[in-house]
Parts: sequence; structure tokens; C-alpha cells
Amino acid sequence: MFQLIRYTFFFYFIALGFSSAQQYPYWSQYRSSYLLLNPAVAGTRKKIDARLCYRNQWVGFEGAPTTMSLGIHTRFYKKNVLGAGGFVFQDEIGPFKYLNIGGAFAYHATFDDAKLSIGAGGSYQSQGYLTNKITTQYRQDPAVNYSYIETLRKADFSFGVLYYNDRFYIGMAGNNLWGTTFEYYKSDTARKAVYKQVNHFNFAVGYNWMADESLIWENSFLAGFVPGVPILADYTLRLHFKEQLILGLGYRFKTAAVFQLGYTFKNTYQITYSYDLSTNRMKNTNSGTHELKLVFSSNLFEENGKARNKEFQRQKFQYLF
Repeated sequence: MFQLIRYTFFFYFIALGFSSAQQYPYWSQYRSSYLLLNPAVAGTRKKIDARLCYRNQWVGFEGAPTTMSLGIHTRFYKKNVLGAGGFVFQDEIGPFKYLNIGGAFAYHATFDDAKLSIGAGGSYQSQGYLTNKITTQYRQDPAVNYSYIETLRKADFSFGVLYYNDRFYIGMAGNNLWGTTFEYYKSDTARKAVYKQVNHFNFAVGYNWMADESLIWENSFLAGFVPGVPILADYTLRLHFKEQLILGLGYRFKTAAVFQLGYTFKNTYQITYSYDLSTNRMKNTNSGTHELKLVFSSNLFEENGKARNKEFQRQKFQYLF
């Protein structure tokens, strides 16, 4: 009975309070995972940019989400107006195992000391339904076939815009725009189940401010919009010390406080860890969320190794990841 109550509460919470994060995965280090949320990010760096992330959410809560993702993008064509990238992420939550493999393409138009990127992306989605991970009060429940395992595959697309330079950015994007539907037990009218992906929209803005040559304050804000559920709002402030040490603090409205610690190596590699401390009723059922990010980015200096790029007028923040 306790298992039934726990799973009931779990899926109720997902549906009403966190759907925007869990139908399409969410990252505490969303600024660093922005390619997966907005295809217009593709090509915002001149060379190769790759990011690997692992997120273990609500540790100690059975069936809670675990997410792994990899994104890579670059700019190509000699006039630096085209960008492309690809990503893959896997999300496991309760009886569902979700895999998304996608690509993004973007065009970058140059304005006075800023660029406007318009991007579109497509994805191949695979979702498996594993009923052997479902616990009910009565094992003979006729609504559940405990040996049922099925994987369905669909396609979807995304669209986004991003206005940016090395000091600020503002972006908007939509994901799951086709509203893909996964239908299980098609031939069983008593158990037939429909899982519909809803549209996800996000708005993001960020600004970098320099206190002195050794201290950079990186501000970022993300809001997620999903029809029928509360807005997901997240603000993060990260302090960069001497272009190496990173200390961050964030707040997810009515959900969690986020703490970040990171380090940049040789102006090319970065490792960042974040910990989410739940501030709502979920704090009584889990011991927090852990997220680890590894970054390789070569868009830091010109080929001579010292001179800053000349893409924008005030080149102060190019080393930021």
C-alpha cells in the first residue's frame, strides 16, 4: 500500500507541478545545456563546443528521473553565418525510458555589435514503457500487464531565435512542436494508454558584468511554459574568479535552491557540479539532486593562443562557457 501511495504521489507531482521539466528534461546548469533547449545556439561559437552531462534527480526517491545528455555544435562556412550541431539525451523516469537523438541548424545575421541567430531542429524520439517497474496494491490488477514492454518511435521538431554577443543574450524557443503521441496497448481496449508529448516553450535572458579584471558576474534566467501547468522559472548567478574558479547560486521558483562549483582548465576544459536542495514538499522524500557537467570548448582565443577574438566590440567574456 505504501508503494502505491508513493507512486500515486510521484505521478501526481509530475503532472501538476513539474511536467515542463520532465516531459522534456530539465538541467540545473541550463545555460550550459542551452543547445538542447534552443536550436539557435548551434554555431554561436566559432569552433568545436561539446558538453556531457549527468543528472540524478531526487536521490532516494524510487523511480525519480535520471538524465544523461551530450551536445556538440560548431560554426562552418567561411563567412561564419551558418552553424550546426547534434545532441542525444536519455531520460529514465518511473516505468518510462526516453531517448532523443536530434540535430540543429542555425543562420547567424550580423548587426551592430551583436548577432541574431535563427535555428531549427529535428529529433528522433524513442520511448519505452516497462510495466515491470510498476507497483500496484494488487498484483492481479487487470489494468496492468506486468510483462508488457514496448518501445515506440516518433519524430518531432524545434525552433528558436537567439540575439547575443559576448556580454548578453536573449532567446526564445519551442520544443515538441508536433506534439508527438505514443499509444500503448493498441489492440487491448481495456488497457489502451495514450502518452502525448505537449509543446514546450522557453524564454531565456542573460547578462555578464565585470566587477574588476578577476571577478565576472554571470546572470542567467530561464522560464519554461507548458500548457496547463505552472510556469517554471529559474535564476542563476555565477561568480567567475580569475577565469578559473566558478561559484554559483540559483533559485528555482517554489521548487529548489541550486548550488554550483566548477573549475576551468587551460581555457578549454571545464568541470562543474551542481546540487539542488528541494524547498517544497519533496524535501521530505529525497536527499537532493546531483548534476555533473563536463565541457570542451575551443572558442576562446585565436589560433596564436593569446589574442582575443574580434567578433564583438568589447571582448571581455569570451572565455565563459
